[in-house]
Amino acid sequence: MSESLSQQLALLLPGFSVAAGVAWLMVHTRDFHIHLTGDDPSGGPQKLHSEAIPRIGGLAILAGVTVQVIWLYFMASTEVQTSLHAIKPLFLALGLLPLFVLGVIEDIRQAVSVKFRLGMSLVAGGIACFLAGVRVENLGLSFVDSLIHSLPLLALVFPPLFTMVAVAGLVHAMNIVDGLNGLLAGMSLVVLGVLAAVSDSYGEHGLTLLALAGMAGTAGFGLFNFPRARIFCGDAGAYLLGYLIAVIAILLVLRQPAISPWFALAVIAHPVTETLYSVWRRYRMGLSPTHPDARHMHSLWAIKLRQHGLETDEAVWLGVNAGASWRTLAVASSPTLVAVTIPTHATALQILCVAYLGVFFVTMRLLERAAGAEVSGSAMAVPDEAL
Repeated sequence: MSESLSQQLALLLPGFSVAAGVAWLMVHTRDFHIHLTGDDPSGGPQKLHSEAIPRIGGLAILAGVTVQVIWLYFMASTEVQTSLHAIKPLFLALGLLPLFVLGVIEDIRQAVSVKFRLGMSLVAGGIACFLAGVRVENLGLSFVDSLIHSLPLLALVFPPLFTMVAVAGLVHAMNIVDGLNGLLAGMSLVVLGVLAAVSDSYGEHGLTLLALAGMAGTAGFGLFNFPRARIFCGDAGAYLLGYLIAVIAILLVLRQPAISPWFALAVIAHPVTETLYSVWRRYRMGLSPTHPDARHMHSLWAIKLRQHGLETDEAVWLGVNAGASWRTLAVASSPTLVAVTIPTHATALQILCVAYLGVFFVTMRLLERAAGAEVSGSAMAVPDEAL
């Protein structure tokens, strides 16, 4: 597939069209289901919209991904089909299914406990591990890896346990960064694009196909999510994208030992860093790690842009919400775009991950200082005209 990656990109039209079509249908029938599917802007301080918006965009992404996988499968050569069979896509889908269904229920009822959702994401990781062979066997730290493999019990327990935690962690990390128009979709497109490029360069045709299918579904949905959001990804969509990225990244490192485990971490550096920073921040404030707030990087960008608009009476290009989104994405995608050039260089990737921690903390401090007292406010709705 490496010699025809550009041709494969051109073949993303079926999944893109289906995802866009389903999203269009949801948007244009919103009056019939908004009482069930609408995201209430008063539902928490992390809400950055001012009117009820359908939050079932995950269904559009799933439709696009499914159609695209089937399309590319039947269009592919025997070699590519064999590569796809090797990663056991049906078992991967089986791991996703209960998690996605739970996400849809949460998007409609918004009453599923965080603990139950976390538990289901661990189950999804376990299914992917035991049935599809998705396993984290090395951390890219020679001393730690040697210790793990030298102790039989630890060598037996560590891969499935860490895999479950890694999948569950990314699933919820992607949900955390889903806070602005187009932010999750844009970040997913960048990450999946990098994973597709690296998978293709190493002859991992099945993983390339999955990544391209993810891009097709995400792009089709994204048409209605940016710059003005007429539909939201929802928990189901965030879970789907987080799960898909996690299994592709883990399988790529597992199947290609030359690729450093630090590559997998570098491509998802922002959602992981944002999540860990949020937990630490809430702990310092004496709050639960799951307590919602408006102190994420994307939230602070929105506050800063809104304040600037009020002070100068200048309109923000694309509006406050979308303007904050692309600014956040510019910072968040930087380690991902660097990592694609050095997937086998463990030391350079470690430096990259540490460097992004510095970039993240400096950016957050600057934004917190600019936001000032409003950071502690609970009302974060952005006027319609700013969207």
